[in-house]
Amino acid sequence: MPLVDNTHYNELPSLETAYTRRQVSINCQFDSNPVGANSRTRCYQAKHIDDLIQGPLRDIFIKYDAHKAFALYLQHRHHRLGKSEAVVKVHGTAHLMNDGDIVDIEAMGNKILPATWMGRDMLAMEFAIVPTSVTSPVVPPQFIAELDHILTLSDCKGLFGIDTLAEDDWTELTIGNASVVVPSNGKEMEEMYIPVAFAFDDRKSGFRVHGKCGKDHKHTSKPGRNGDV
Repeated sequence: MPLVDNTHYNELPSLETAYTRRQVSINCQFDSNPVGANSRTRCYQAKHIDDLIQGPLRDIFIKYDAHKAFALYLQHRHHRLGKSEAVVKVHGTAHLMNDGDIVDIEAMGNKILPATWMGRDMLAMEFAIVPTSVTSPVVPPQFIAELDHILTLSDCKGLFGIDTLAEDDWTELTIGNASVVVPSNGKEMEEMYIPVAFAFDDRKSGFRVHGKCGKDHKHTSKPGRNGDV
């Protein structure tokens, strides 16, 4: 059975489209009444999507301790998946793999776990190869419900997903047909990269850019498939 429904994955926006949508001004004021929770309701005024990130979305990550394992992720894709294909990361470098590749990797004593959750239903969309001793990350259902609640109220549903928090801040670029992730040291030319992952700290307000993608981050197709964006 394929790891991901390629129809759902291919519905994700390109990096350029996602970035453009994040720049759109918003003007919403709402009470973040947590779904099915008894905690205090807070009132938010958001004029820009960054207000949303550093306000109610941050609060939800902190509330569920999700900031210790996950980052907010600007939903996008770099590939167009064929049937039985998936984007799978090996030590942070993403590769396009088919079912046969995955069977071979698992036969070597590894396992493949979800790494990024995207789409309007927050489905696992990208994966990582890890040793069999590593346990699958647990995404609290109530955390997802409250995240969805805020994104729906602010008309931003489908804009953000969640990504597994990496050990270091990172920058992703294209080398060949692979998405190569390298540690970010702050020396990148800012105008060449798009922030895509946002991390939070319960001791600090706001957010930190945890991951970036190059603006020219594109891939060629495997033989027999249409071009990717």
